[in-house]
Amino acid sequence: MTAAFLAALLVASPHGWTLERARHVLASRAYAVTDTSQPDRPRYELRFSARSLRRGFVYEGDAYDTLTAAQVPVSFTFKRPGRIVGFRGPPADTTQPAFPIRAAFYYAWYPEAWWRDPVFPYSLYHPSLDYYSAADSLVVRRHTDALLYAHLGAGIYSWWGADGYPPTDLRFWRYLAAARTTPLRWAIYYEREGYGDPTVATIRADLAYIRDQYASQPAYLKVDGRFVVYVYGDATDGCGTAARWREANTVGAYIVLKAFAGFRDCAAQPDAWHQYSAALPEYDLLPDSFMIAPGFDERGEATPRLPRDVARWRADVEDMVASQARWQLVLSFNEWPEGTSVESAREWATPSGYGAYLDVLHELLP
Repeated sequence: MTAAFLAALLVASPHGWTLERARHVLASRAYAVTDTSQPDRPRYELRFSARSLRRGFVYEGDAYDTLTAAQVPVSFTFKRPGRIVGFRGPPADTTQPAFPIRAAFYYAWYPEAWWRDPVFPYSLYHPSLDYYSAADSLVVRRHTDALLYAHLGAGIYSWWGADGYPPTDLRFWRYLAAARTTPLRWAIYYEREGYGDPTVATIRADLAYIRDQYASQPAYLKVDGRFVVYVYGDATDGCGTAARWREANTVGAYIVLKAFAGFRDCAAQPDAWHQYSAALPEYDLLPDSFMIAPGFDERGEATPRLPRDVARWRADVEDMVASQARWQLVLSFNEWPEGTSVESAREWATPSGYGAYLDVLHELLP
C-alpha cells in the first residue's frame, strides 16, 4: 500500500466521511448548540474554524459565538452528515461580588431612545460606538468589556416589564450570556414603580418572572443567595410604597428601593435604599449607598444641571471609595438623553478606547 492510500484510510469513515469533507461541512454555516453538560445549559450560535477539526473528527479549539460576539473554547465530535456530539463549552464564572458592590445604571432602550420627535439624536454627545442598538451583540460585548475595564462589579439594567416598551426584556438574555464567563453581574432596575403604583399582585408576578427567567443564570447579581432587584420611584412615593413591596416580595428577592422623604421611619424596610439624582455630583445614603454622577446635560434643556468636569469626577470617585457604602453607584453608564453617561464619547475619548470617565474608574477602583 502507498503512504497516500494509508493516510486516506485513517481519515475516512466507512461511508466516505473524510476529514476534508467534514471540515468543509463544518465551516459552511453557523450551528445552534446547547451545552447540556453545564447546569445552566448555555446556548450558542457558533461558527467554527475548519483547521481545529482533527483526526477522529474531534474539534478542540475556539469558535465564534454570534450571540455574544465572543471567541469561545469548545470541544466536540463531528459526526456524519454534520452533527455535533458531546459538545462542551467553557464553565460559567459562578462568583458573586462582596460588599462594597460597585455598579452602574445601564440602559438598553436603544435605538428607541435616540429619537424624541422631531429630534434625532436626542443627545448632546456623540458616543464612540455611534447611535447603536442595544440588541447588537458586538455592542453588548464592548459594553461588557467596558464595565469590566472600569472595575465595576455589576450593571443595574433598566427594565420595563416582560411586555413593556422599550423592549428591554427581550434584550436582557444577551447581557447575561455575554457576562457568563466573567465576574460582571447584572440586576434589574424595575422602572414601572417610577411611573405609577403597581399593585401587590403585579409586583409579585413580576418578581416571580424575574426569578424564573433570569435569577438562576450565573451572571445575575445575588446577595447572600438572593437575587437583587433595584426599584425606581417618583415624588409620590412614601411608606405605602415600601409596604407594598414588602407584601409582594414572597420570593425572597433582595430589594433596593429609591429613597423618599422619611424613608427611614417606615415600618416596612427594604434590604437597602438608593437615590437616583444625577443632578448632584454626589449623594450619600450611608451606610446603604453612595452615588456619583459625571454630569447632567439633557438635550432639551438650555443649560446643564450638572456641568461635566473630569477633575471633579476624580474627586467624586475617591469620595465614593472612601465612603465604605455597601452599594457604590455610578449614574450612569449610558443614559445619553440626559447626558449622564460615562461610556466613551467623541467629546471625552482617550487612547484606552474607554474614555476619560471610565479611565478614572479603572485607575481608582480596586
